Amino acid sequence: MTQDKKSRDSNMELLRLVAMLLVMVIHASYRALPSPTPDSIAAAPVSSLLQIITESFSVMAVNVFVMLSGWYGIRLRWNRLAELFFQVLFFGILCLGVLYAFTGVLPENAAKSILMLGEKDYWFIKTYIALYLCSPVLNAFVEKATSKQMALLLASLFTFQWAFGWVFEATSWLKAGYSLPSFMCLYLLARYISLHRPRFSQHSPWRDLAVYIAVCSIVAAAFFFLKRYFNLGGLLFFYNSPTTIVSATALLLFFSKLKLRSRVINWLAVSALAVYLTHSSSFIGKFYDQQILAWHETVPRPLFIFYVFILIVCVFFGSILIDKLRIMLWQPLGKWLNKSLK
Repeated sequence: MTQDKKSRDSNMELLRLVAMLLVMVIHASYRALPSPTPDSIAAAPVSSLLQIITESFSVMAVNVFVMLSGWYGIRLRWNRLAELFFQVLFFGILCLGVLYAFTGVLPENAAKSILMLGEKDYWFIKTYIALYLCSPVLNAFVEKATSKQMALLLASLFTFQWAFGWVFEATSWLKAGYSLPSFMCLYLLARYISLHRPRFSQHSPWRDLAVYIAVCSIVAAAFFFLKRYFNLGGLLFFYNSPTTIVSATALLLFFSKLKLRSRVINWLAVSALAVYLTHSSSFIGKFYDQQILAWHETVPRPLFIFYVFILIVCVFFGSILIDKLRIMLWQPLGKWLNKSLK
């Protein structure tokens, strides 16, 4: 969203697509299915472990999206913000139409949901918009600060966040990382790495990938043990967990060092956000979850995995193709808006 289309780095655009696929995997695993409990782990340890591994390797996808903006830096442009609102409205109306076509029912608060005025309506979009609006202030600091100053600020902010928003959950506005301050920390971390290239970012890409795999594997094992015997460990999957941030950083660094040029990848990645807007819609997202849960309860596990894979692929590419229509509709509006803002 913040990178010029003419200069898109396909390696980072591929990461954007991978991250969105992982978001779908998270929702298919932990939003649609019941979370593991001590009893369910004891009754079905292999199935529970697979679910935990899935979450461990995919939970950092949300952080990756924010860090991609930080990697390049957001440039506040009102026409781009307007385009984002148009995209949200487009998919909101589209998903409402799909709901009505299949059920014949219009929710009472449909207009409120389309405008994201409900608490659970597209929390990520609303938080990202706040980050977008704050970006000029963040960028002004980044432009003036030295590497040492940025490192000290980041250390202070993450320490505060981990103490009051992770370990003790002492503040509702930091809890679990669903917040603007958490997004700001991720944005500044990615800007710091992109601009100053600290020592930990200068290893080979395969070492970065190894760090990602190792951290995610350790988290999965730790959660399995803590949940099974102490009914603890949920904070390991918070967005502001140190392990989640480390794994997101490692994956970001891995993709940043790949050399890749692909018009197809760039074309697909432009519409990556559309995938979130469909399968997490307040109107039809529940059907995505319900279908996955129904398969989980009625078909053998290999068949369940196959069905979910097909569903994810269809929703992923279907949403991207629909977004190309949205882009066509926006082009004349965008041109008019650009002239109006000059």
